[in-house]
Amino acid sequence: MCKFAFIFLLSLLTSGLIRAEGTGAPGNWINVPIFNQAPLEAKIGIFSDDINPDLAIVVLWNDGNNNRLDAIKVPPPYDGTGITTTFLENTNNLFALGDICTDGINVVVPYIKNFNVEIARFNGLSWSKSTLPGTKTNNFDNADCATTTDGIFISTHDLSDGETEFFKSNNSGNSYTFYGRYMSSGPFDGAIREPLATSFGDRYAMTVYQNSSGMVRTAKFNTADNPPVFNHTNIEQLPAPTGFTFVKEGAGVFNGAGITVTYNANGSAKAVDIPATDPSAFTSRDLGIINNNGSQFNFQGGTVLSVLDENNQPMQNNVLWGDYHLYRPFNPSIPPEEDNNFPFAGVGGPVDGCVARKTEGTVDLFLQAFFVASRVGSDGTDLFKREIAADPIFADGFESGDVSSWSMTCP
Repeated sequence: MCKFAFIFLLSLLTSGLIRAEGTGAPGNWINVPIFNQAPLEAKIGIFSDDINPDLAIVVLWNDGNNNRLDAIKVPPPYDGTGITTTFLENTNNLFALGDICTDGINVVVPYIKNFNVEIARFNGLSWSKSTLPGTKTNNFDNADCATTTDGIFISTHDLSDGETEFFKSNNSGNSYTFYGRYMSSGPFDGAIREPLATSFGDRYAMTVYQNSSGMVRTAKFNTADNPPVFNHTNIEQLPAPTGFTFVKEGAGVFNGAGITVTYNANGSAKAVDIPATDPSAFTSRDLGIINNNGSQFNFQGGTVLSVLDENNQPMQNNVLWGDYHLYRPFNPSIPPEEDNNFPFAGVGGPVDGCVARKTEGTVDLFLQAFFVASRVGSDGTDLFKREIAADPIFADGFESGDVSSWSMTCP
């Protein structure tokens, strides 16, 4: 490393632009108004796999009569300038908005409409909507999306047959075929809303779900297999679901060595780190009571982000419910830290996030967490940003005049 590069990197560290590995010290929060309606559900992703992608944010909201669905494009530098909004749906029976999948310039967003699984798809130019084949007869109450090198995978819960079902697309979400199933309970049974998380390069997918006895389990499968082989591991025994009272949200993310899932365990926030090599070696944390009576919403959503080091190993998890928890994955001996400056603590409502990395050549200038959540104090949806732990990397070539760029990692 040359003298200039060392001095520059040192100045970034001392100025706080780069934080030392694993400190978890919260940065200042910034919020950017993006939509003037209060979200019942909200998801954040990206419009392309390129650097400096436009953010893709989808908001489900109620206009006083019907539920509506709008897609919002937020271009870099993500400061609220240049935002455009596209109307997608307007009907009473919209719910269960799933994670946003991106394959090249194609964007896929699953959700439930009239108890069918619907797909909103952006092809780089325009949005279209279609019903997922095989979901028009029975009733469905959950939808999620994730990708691997084998394609786009939609997971859903068939309420009529009491099972989790998967559909696969090999053409960037243009068409789907049925992929696999196993028995499970879903949100309208009173069970956990099942998330889907994948490792893009390693080709495995994992979920955490609940069966009719109340047992919480993980299911793991290799997306290269067709049909899939599901391997199940018990996580914890909870009371058997006895019918719908409120949605017990769940969220999952790839953490470098497996997945981390957080879910509403009958009013308590749980976070479980599950290694891909041996799911039975999971570690579980109880993060405390979930407040479903916020100042603006009578429900509380949750999300999880995982920060990886330069070797793509888990460094820090960021878990949000009504509070903001930071902890080291797979290390239960170290208690989680709390962000006491969490700006939408106690508000309630949905939350979803991405990890945003700002680089200059080969130097990580900083990492930020981008969250979409309710505007505090008035109707609206905001983009909240906060600097998080970074693991700075330097390699020869920085002083060659490379310009800064953004990259995103979204569940």
